Amino acid sequence: MQFTTIFYALSMLFFCAFAAPLESRQEKVSNVKCTSNKALDFHTSNVALLQICGGIAGTIQKCQGRPTSTTGQSGNVRFTITPVIAGDQINISKGRWEQGIKAVFAVCGQNIPFTATFDGGAAKGDVNVVYEQV
Repeated sequence: MQFTTIFYALSMLFFCAFAAPLESRQEKVSNVKCTSNKALDFHTSNVALLQICGGIAGTIQKCQGRPTSTTGQSGNVRFTITPVIAGDQINISKGRWEQGIKAVFAVCGQNIPFTATFDGGAAKGDVNVVYEQV
């Protein structure tokens, strides 16, 4: 009986250890250019961030409708996404989008305007992102 309990406990420990991610997902970004040194408004930026693809707030997990370009704007802050391959369809997930933003902010600083290329995010390849004041 004790053998069964010990075996069960060790089995659960083994399975749980491999079920948990070993490292957090980090989106790959390239061609990062910080286009200003003045941070944009935090709240307005967060609202604009969720306005891409007609809105990805709440339970929506991916860009809907597979557009060939999209913008998210709130007040004087705008995100623009275009595929690197002209005519490609954007299908970026909310997770990839938010991780890409975090990766660029790690380079430029929180809410500093930028241009960058995010790895993936389109049916055939990568997407270019512009974060700017308008």
